[in-house]
Amino acid sequence: MGGGCPTGPSGSQPHPDQVVVALLQQAYPALVAGYGAAERQARAMALGKLWVALSRERIGGLVPLSCDGRTVLRLPDGTRISAPPAIADAFAQRREGLAVTVHAAHPQVIDHPVGLLEAILAGRPQGADTGGWRQLSAELGESVANHALALVAESWRRERLRAAAHDSGNLEASTLRWAARRAATDPGFSPLALFEQSVVDGHPLHPCARVRGGMTLEELCAYAPEWAGEVAIRIVAIARSSFAHPPSARHRMRELLSSEHPGAVAAADTHLRGVRRDPADYDLLPVHPWQLPRLAQVCSTAGAVIAIPGAWIPARPLLSLRTLAPRTDRRAAHLKTAVDIRLTTAIRVVSPATLYNGPLISTLLAEISRRERGFGGRFVSLTELAGGSYQPGPGGPVEATARLAAIARESPECHAGGGEVALPVAALAARSPLSGRPLLAEVLDQLASELRASRAEAAARFLAGYCECALPALFALLSRWGVALEAHGQNAVVVLREGWPVRLLYRDFGSIRVSPARLSRAGLAPPVVRGALPTDDEDELRAGLFFPLIGTNLGQVLSTLAREGEADAGALWELVAQRCHSVYATLTADPAIATQAGRDEQALFAPALRSKSMLRVHMSADPHTPQWVGVPNPLRAAAG
Repeated sequence: MGGGCPTGPSGSQPHPDQVVVALLQQAYPALVAGYGAAERQARAMALGKLWVALSRERIGGLVPLSCDGRTVLRLPDGTRISAPPAIADAFAQRREGLAVTVHAAHPQVIDHPVGLLEAILAGRPQGADTGGWRQLSAELGESVANHALALVAESWRRERLRAAAHDSGNLEASTLRWAARRAATDPGFSPLALFEQSVVDGHPLHPCARVRGGMTLEELCAYAPEWAGEVAIRIVAIARSSFAHPPSARHRMRELLSSEHPGAVAAADTHLRGVRRDPADYDLLPVHPWQLPRLAQVCSTAGAVIAIPGAWIPARPLLSLRTLAPRTDRRAAHLKTAVDIRLTTAIRVVSPATLYNGPLISTLLAEISRRERGFGGRFVSLTELAGGSYQPGPGGPVEATARLAAIARESPECHAGGGEVALPVAALAARSPLSGRPLLAEVLDQLASELRASRAEAAARFLAGYCECALPALFALLSRWGVALEAHGQNAVVVLREGWPVRLLYRDFGSIRVSPARLSRAGLAPPVVRGALPTDDEDELRAGLFFPLIGTNLGQVLSTLAREGEADAGALWELVAQRCHSVYATLTADPAIATQAGRDEQALFAPALRSKSMLRVHMSADPHTPQWVGVPNPLRAAAG
């Protein structure tokens, strides 16, 4: 946590809440009053996520049960912890006051996730290893405090945004309409960035959704998307002999930066000439401003890497924190940077394999799209245009390759036309940056009025339209071509026109899977990619799509539609199941892929859905290797 704050008794580390309050008192005293309610809300949300993860993963001998109208976790020593049944709903709207009860000689009511972990630890056998649990407990405490701080920032930003909209005479009930109208007159305004920054609750399933390991609270306020409206991307010059460039990329990084940010490149070249270096001998790389000071050992005016003091690109931090959208033009390429920060489970550097594979996968998906006739204009994969990293010489710091690297990716707003708004799917369930209501609640108001129908009917119509954008393309990519995209709510971007879904965009190829065998059978030469991306394991391939699509993306959208549209969730899942069967009826009608498409459809409707572990991976030594658990499949129940 942040430095310079008072410690607890005997020099112990202060409680995370004390650190946050100390920061607010110093930097934002007017916001201190709102922290208590924000912390209670963050506590409830993390408690619910932790309960779901513990119930699903059954770590350390935990057994989920149901008893007397309560959901229960039985500990190895027989102790039972009970909670209201709604806590087991992965996407329930959890409010402050949520609590669980430890049934022991002296019953205990717990409303903090750290307290739940402490109760579980007390019930573990003597001598059992508790190191991973203790680490998880510490990170949970920090995550709750960080989330509370984000909620405070969210409220503050909403107040300022509403005031600005009111002063300009543009305040209206629909945030989407307000954003589309503003974008029509201001090319620098980005509706996408606005909605990315509104997703302050983090990963919908991970209990440590707001872990920012390595950042102080002061740095969170400077760089996190909920606080920082703008950051300055820094530029470093790297000698061409020490610069790794993806050979299949459409552009070199210097070329792309020269086209889109000529002022920053001119400043870099001026500096290089001032230190008697020829700019033609150097490539340029964007670096996150948080990361640059941590690269001092590889940067020097006399070395292969030179930090440029007077060159920067003003940008907005997006949902992932490390991906940044240039401010001057919303259609400029987004810049994905490396940061030595632990976000949920992993340190977010840019691996050499990710850098190398991206342009190859971009080319592959462009060719598949051509053969699929553009998926009817309903689906677009965003191209990774350029990339680069530092390649140290013999004896140099090998780890610097991933720590000093960046990718330039096509902006989703290149695919949003007049009157259209692109936003991450996760933002649909998030609170509107203007009204504070879930964005889908505003959408249903608009659609129900337009259709002269109930909100439940509007919810079903919206979901049907969303499925038409997502399912045909994603299932064809898997079952015909062997490409499993990780289409969760951060990677998937939906384009709305007057509230209706019109297309789905996909970004980020880091965790996708590609089957060389399926590609070959479809008549395409498999690209020679690196790392864990290629696989012919059908279970791994299907899980790579089905969990993020069904278990997070559709699960969160559907749950929000059911709640805000006062619709029956079971009926909405039936609608999704019908759309899935309809898509697969077309795919299995193709004799060339009928068998493998049939196997995929069967797996899609299996009793259990392979779900990515949150806690096991979080506590493992290798957080980049997924671990799986089986969870009840809502499609199986919907299909009867």
